[in-house]
Formats: sequence, structure tokens, C-alpha cells
Amino acid sequence: MEKIALVISSLSSGGGERVVATLSQEFAKKYDVTIILFDSANIDYEYGGKILDINCPDKPSFLGKTYNLLKRAYKLKGAFAKHKFDHIFGFMESANYPSILASRNTIASLHIDYNFLNPTERCLVKYIYPLAKAVAPVSDDIANTLVKDVSLDNVVRIYNPVPFKELETLANEPFQHPRKFLIAVGRLTYQKHFDLMIDAFAESKAIKNCDLIILGEGELRGDLERQIKTLKLEESVHLPGRLKNPFKYMKNAEFMLLSSRAEGFPMVLIEGLTLGCPAVATDCPTGPREIIKGGVNGFLINTDDKPALIESIDTLFHNDEMRRSLSKNSQASVNHLAVENICKEWINLSQS
Repeated sequence: MEKIALVISSLSSGGGERVVATLSQEFAKKYDVTIILFDSANIDYEYGGKILDINCPDKPSFLGKTYNLLKRAYKLKGAFAKHKFDHIFGFMESANYPSILASRNTIASLHIDYNFLNPTERCLVKYIYPLAKAVAPVSDDIANTLVKDVSLDNVVRIYNPVPFKELETLANEPFQHPRKFLIAVGRLTYQKHFDLMIDAFAESKAIKNCDLIILGEGELRGDLERQIKTLKLEESVHLPGRLKNPFKYMKNAEFMLLSSRAEGFPMVLIEGLTLGCPAVATDCPTGPREIIKGGVNGFLINTDDKPALIESIDTLFHNDEMRRSLSKNSQASVNHLAVENICKEWINLSQS
């Protein structure tokens, strides 16, 4: 049986982490799968195969990150030599860099717009990614940027997968909320621009008849809580935190909001559409424009455009016929992302 290594920092809550968990379960049906983690303290997802923790948790300082890069590469090289994996797939930048240094057979998945990386990370991409067997960005926009701006010639786009049956099962768990609501999901960070979303919701007409629920955790929680209090929205805007099952919220929401400044290939949009939840999303780099088809499964608006966000919220909330039509189209728009299809793409790229 061929051996697959999936390398990622952790399996704690996050889009890239969910992708690895999803792929591991599908791969485990045919392959010997090992998920190599740097920190296994918090595992939030069901996974396939086995875990190998090389015990190199994140360090916040620049010197700590530099030391970690070298230590992780050293430990990964030892693990690769010992287990003799047939396929090595890296996910997220923190895992890609040391994995490529440890083995030129690594295929690295890039989950964020290159231009949104900090200068150090862009430098690492420029000098380390050419050494990989292949680089598999999660959107066409990211792929085009890597070819044009970084001059990489080993780029093949592979979209993120969707475990349709699993999502539907989780979405059908019991759920109650006293009012209609809109849903947003993501880390409470600058990138996600939730402050814009809250401001737009506060000025919408929809606020009279529905709530806004933002699922996630992050360093900007305090700022967002103060914003909610200042706007006197404590009864309308809710921050329940990071939940293991956001899907029952998605299925029961009127629609989803995404206000990000940058993305890679936002899985929350895919997951929402899978469950019949259309979306209003910013046309940020990168990903949303490859997912949301205006007037088919949602609306795309310009990044940082609060008036457009307000208008889209009110249009979609108050037009039941339009919302039902978009919801009906939602799942069909993501059928091509079935996990079995995406796994085949990974294997085909590794064997090419």
C-alpha cells in the first residue's frame, strides 16, 4: 500500500486544517496515511490515518520562527527517511517551507494570496517554492500571481474539497435561534474585516427583523465587542466563538456574509453553498470570484464597499423569491469539488 504524508502545523479549527482532515479520510480508503503535525495539543476534526507529532509548536518571535523552520525541516527529513512516503503533501505556509527543505518531493498547497503575505514570507516563497516538486495553489488567481510575479514554473491549481455527506449530517443536528439571522464564519482578524460587516449590518434595514451571528475566535474579539457595544447591537450581533459544528448555523441562516480583505479559496463559502446557503461576498483576492456567480448563488461586491454591502444585505433579505432561487442553485454550483475528485487530482499531480 502506498504511503501518503500530509504535513500541517496542527488540526485545530481553521479552513486549511479542515481540508487536511477531509483529504485524510478519503485517502485512508486506499492509502496508508500519516498526518504529520507540529503540535497535536488541539485536534478539532475527525481524520483518517494516524498522527505523527514532531513536537515543534509555533513560536511568536522572529528568532523563534527561524529556529522552528530549521528544527521542523530537520525533524521532517528524519520522518521522511524513516517512513519512505510515496507522496508528500504540505498545507499552509508554516508547513510548506520546512517540508520542501526536507524533501524536494513535497507538493505544497498555497492557501492565501501571495500579495497578502508579509515580506519575509514572500521571500521564502520566492526562494523555497521553486525547490518543490509542485506548488498547488487553491485558486486560479493565486496560481496566476505565482506564475506572473514569482516566475514559478511548477504551479498547478487544485481546489479545496468538500465532504458533502459529512456536512449534511452535521447540518441536520438540532438547532434553534429565536430570530432569522445572517451567518459569518472566520477568525476574528484584520484579514476578515468583520468591523465593516458589523457597521454595514447596523445601517441595514434587515437589522429590524434579523440577527448577525459571527462564528470564530481571534485577536480582534475585544475590538469587535467594543464596536458592538458602541453601536448598541448587543441584542442583534452575536459572537459565540469558535464552534466545532458551524454547519447547522449555515443551513438555518438566511444567507452568508463574507467581508474579507483577502482570502485563498474560502471554504466557508463552499460549505455554505453546499448546504443551500447563498452568500454576499467581497470580490477580494483571491477565491470568491471563482466560487460566487452573481445572480446564480449569491452576490459579489467590491472590497471595502460598505454601501454595496448594505444594499446587498437588504436586497437579498427582503426578496424571498430571489433568496430561494439562489439557495436552489447553491449546491449544484460546487458539485465539482467532491472530495473524491480532489483526491484524484493530488495523486495525479504527485505521479506526474
